[in-house]
Amino acid sequence: MLSREKKYNVNFVGYRKTAAICSFFLVLLSLSLFIFRGPTWGIDFTGGTEIQISFDQKTDIAEVRAAMQKQGLSDDAVQQVGGADESGFVIRVQDPMFGSDGLKEDITSKLDGAFGTGWVEEASFDNQVGARMVVRHSGDAKSASDLEAPLSSIEGLKVEQAPDDNTFYIKLPSISSKIEDALKENIKSSFDVLQTDSVGPKVGDELKEQGIVSILSTLGLILLYVAFRFNLAYAPGAVLALFHDVVVVVGIFIFLDILGWTHEFNLPMVGALLTIIGYSLNDTIVIYDRIRENTASYRQSKLPELINNSINETLRRTIATSITTMLAMLAFLFLGGPVIQTFALAIFLGVIFGTYSTVFVASPTILLMEELRPKIEAVLAPIASEKEEEQQPDIVLSKAEQRRRMEAELESELAP
Repeated sequence: MLSREKKYNVNFVGYRKTAAICSFFLVLLSLSLFIFRGPTWGIDFTGGTEIQISFDQKTDIAEVRAAMQKQGLSDDAVQQVGGADESGFVIRVQDPMFGSDGLKEDITSKLDGAFGTGWVEEASFDNQVGARMVVRHSGDAKSASDLEAPLSSIEGLKVEQAPDDNTFYIKLPSISSKIEDALKENIKSSFDVLQTDSVGPKVGDELKEQGIVSILSTLGLILLYVAFRFNLAYAPGAVLALFHDVVVVVGIFIFLDILGWTHEFNLPMVGALLTIIGYSLNDTIVIYDRIRENTASYRQSKLPELINNSINETLRRTIATSITTMLAMLAFLFLGGPVIQTFALAIFLGVIFGTYSTVFVASPTILLMEELRPKIEAVLAPIASEKEEEQQPDIVLSKAEQRRRMEAELESELAP
């Protein structure tokens, strides 16, 4: 038995099999939800525009949704910020060509009318860098101001010369202005636009890819770090616990979406997942350090006892840190805006599952790796012996070559 004094004496290692079964099904369910249903991707990853507005007078969400339905938006595109008594709303539009129906024909008609029938050879929409039209024309070269004159009756257009000859970019009216016009036409109460964010589809795809790569790269670097700081038996448990935390938190958010409590998966969410990884790793490192200390101090003790006592000795610190972090996140949950609420909820859940995985996933995995060590060595032994056999002929040939050369030198010296 260990002589180090501890306040708790819970047999955590004894529950490792039950915890492993629970964690397996949680991860399996979360991965299934992610693959077959997927999260509600925010405009950061899908591209689009998000507009946050606030009405001067109390306005029902049904009025705002009715106004947006006339523009072809679904009810899901309008979300209320705060409680039912507040008049703040977030309107999300993922279609970069929103409100542009008939605009292509109108622009083509006006340009052909000004410069002659058939002057516009090609007109197409390009939404990779925002809503705009690409116009290619025939005939003499024109300047941007030449095109702006016949298009002056269409508000919000801006003409730019493209790098290619006889080609122009016509930037279309912003989605924000279209939303504002629709609200002014259908709702009497005045409003203020608090914030507008826009992301192009191409940028959104790049951000999604970079977000996933950043999480996977972080897990890979942590695997190397833990293996270097401790040993290889410790590394799989740490990474497995972090993977468990990230997957389960994402799975819970998808489940909440199914229940109707939608939280978008956006860049702040990626930041929250990386924060969860850092928080959970910190907890894991604390326990790993104690396990290493106890292993050096109590060499006669068995590994399950060392792990169990190390968890109990650090349990007070783990609980205190978790509770204080959760209290801070609760304040953000109830007092913050929609973006910070999603971030806070992710951290809140991450603290819970991070503490759980540190105790029931990361630490017991050390025991599992030690139990598997003989089997791993047995599998690797034939490979190592084959390499030695491959190297041995090189050594023999090298000695034979040296002997042949020595005999040749001796014969040359004795020769008359």
